[in-house]
Amino acid sequence: MNRKISFAKQPPDGSQSSWYGLRAAVCVTVALVVAAMALCGFFLVRVFDARTQERLVAFQSLEADLWARMLTARVEAHQRLLTSIAQGVHTSLLDKPEVLDALMQQDGSMLRLFESLHVALPTGSISNHGAVGAVAEVDTPGLDALRRTIADGKPTVSFVQSVEDAQHLRMLLSVPIRRTDGSVSGALAAIVKLPLAALMPELVEPDQGLQYMLLDSEGLVLAHSDATQRWKNVSDVMGVHASDWKALSKPSSPNADTRIWGELLATRVGLPLPQWQAVVLRDMSADKQMDQGLPLKVWAGLGGGALLLTLLAGWMLWGWLAPWPKKTGLKVHGVQVQPEHEDVFEAQEQDTSAAQPQVIQAGAMAMFEGVPSAMLLEQDGQVIVATPLVAVMLGYFGQDADQLTLAQLVESPGVLSTVRQALEELGSYEGALQLRKKDGDWVLVKVLAWSSSQLPSATLWRLHLPWRQQRGAPLPADAHVWRDGLTGLPNREAFMWELQSWVFDSMQPVKSDPSSAMVRVPSQGCLLFADVDHLGMMNEVTSREMGNKILRHIGRLLASQTQPLGSLARLGGDEFAVMLPGISLAHVQGLGQALCDAVWRWQPSWGGERHWVSISIGVVAVDAQRHTPEQALRAADMACYEAKRRGRCQVAVGQITAHPTLEV
Repeated sequence: MNRKISFAKQPPDGSQSSWYGLRAAVCVTVALVVAAMALCGFFLVRVFDARTQERLVAFQSLEADLWARMLTARVEAHQRLLTSIAQGVHTSLLDKPEVLDALMQQDGSMLRLFESLHVALPTGSISNHGAVGAVAEVDTPGLDALRRTIADGKPTVSFVQSVEDAQHLRMLLSVPIRRTDGSVSGALAAIVKLPLAALMPELVEPDQGLQYMLLDSEGLVLAHSDATQRWKNVSDVMGVHASDWKALSKPSSPNADTRIWGELLATRVGLPLPQWQAVVLRDMSADKQMDQGLPLKVWAGLGGGALLLTLLAGWMLWGWLAPWPKKTGLKVHGVQVQPEHEDVFEAQEQDTSAAQPQVIQAGAMAMFEGVPSAMLLEQDGQVIVATPLVAVMLGYFGQDADQLTLAQLVESPGVLSTVRQALEELGSYEGALQLRKKDGDWVLVKVLAWSSSQLPSATLWRLHLPWRQQRGAPLPADAHVWRDGLTGLPNREAFMWELQSWVFDSMQPVKSDPSSAMVRVPSQGCLLFADVDHLGMMNEVTSREMGNKILRHIGRLLASQTQPLGSLARLGGDEFAVMLPGISLAHVQGLGQALCDAVWRWQPSWGGERHWVSISIGVVAVDAQRHTPEQALRAADMACYEAKRRGRCQVAVGQITAHPTLEV
């Protein structure tokens, strides 16, 4: 019997009330969707404003921090210059003011960088010296600063209030003048005139809602982006937020402290010397959307979304409330007909084999980060990850260390094929290979390589210099006598013994390692001499404990970077030396610059304040069979002085004076 299925789309008789219910449900749904979209628009505005506020806080904190660093660097530059001048002032000149007057008048003299100089003696007498015109006098706060410098032996910085000069800010810097025994014989002070235009940040575009202020410890406005606000109290400048400002703790920290008071964003950063505050104020009302409303594109997107949601909701309600048969259960003359069975699709697992190199690289990087040896992981000829000591040993620094391949390191493709064959047959390889360094030289390296059975395409390599195991003249007994008590490194006596041993080892007959490769301690190499910059001033500004902390950290840093190449020692004070046999000048220059950059990035903190530490490095090429240890060390020391003369925190290359060949 044939059965006819009816798909009539008009409501059957007696179902008019269902149509009214359907229309009412659709209208309610549309109203709910519109209300929901309006609510979404409100919350979008709030989200946009919150993100805008986060962006402004991060940007303004960074801006205030950079501004404070710039101000600190300017003050420290003048203070370092004045300290250098004070170190060159002999105590016999303190009673001869005419000498300083002549130097101030001389063209090209560094003293002309200051507006005036003042020499104070413990007896209370003060001599004033100027370059041109009338000599500026020291006011009462300046006299107190000079007395503190003489009494405490520490530098001071204060400002000289000059209301009549609207274009400059004057500071009084004072440093102690010391005798040869270290005692204070007087104080040297200088008045520096700084233009306000150079102190305030430059605005790319005028911003009416942005203000920059430089405050002293009492809240006096020393400089302001609006010249009319200068010499006022910060409470008068803050206006309605004066009470909020008074509630802040004093003094401010050297890190950016950002507060939000309504629509005002306030950021302050403290300067160590003098105790000033760099303040940035921003009115955020012009950047927020709550008062201005969302942009037209956003409203168009919301309207389109509301229309789509309305159509979707209407379609769903229409299908749910419509009185005609549904596809999921058609009635055929009273008989319920179920739809045909549906195909079921099972989810297939994704192939994760393509992500294996990334997983290996991430895990290996975390594991290799602290490995104190030269190790690398390669896959299909590409070095995926390497410990920092690989770059130190082969001279690859910066981006060069991130793009290494075995093809550029190994001597020839045939040598690499021999290693691959041993790995495939035995699972490991041990022997000596010639590897190409960044400077073009070849170095004999003992290699231990092995691969995993789970991932045969990846190989782990361990490298070390075979001649580092050749010791012809070990240290005598009582090894603790040859150690530095502060850093634990070898001391000067041990380092001179190492230099003598270098000469001895380079003259020994050629030896063979277990892999039958001929090894010998190279007679050519380099000597690196490092000196910490301004450590004495750091001890005065902070404490000797901070100086010891700096020396220990720099000793650990030098040891970690030079461990696979040579021998390190602390010669005494703030001086370190590294013996580097078999290393070229180009290689050691790259290593020295990497050390300078690593120390500069350290920025230790003391008493809540950050400090910048730097080292100067001198390097010389050494021939162990022609140069004596004393001459090599002296030449490296002179090269280090040359690096300091050029501006510090850099590497200078020296040269050893030639002398006759040693008799053996």
